[in-house]
Amino acid sequence: MAIDTQLEYGIGTAVFVLEHASEKLTPEEADREFSETTKENFWRMWPSVREWAEALWQMLEDERGSMARPALDEELDDVGGGG
Repeated sequence: MAIDTQLEYGIGTAVFVLEHASEKLTPEEADREFSETTKENFWRMWPSVREWAEALWQMLEDERGSMARPALDEELDDVGGGG
């Protein structure tokens, strides 16, 4: 099943906007400043969005997380300093 390019772009944009918002205001500020409609939509939709995002994140972590971890074989760990 091929993904719709617009859908992929939308997800990328949404993640960028959420990260930007999290850097610009605290949850307390958002609660104080956001409209009731925005807060209601977030409250209503977030559980399914969170579940989906956590599942995707876990798949990516399983796939890519080991790439960022140090090698467990000490013979592969070249620390230099010899010679």
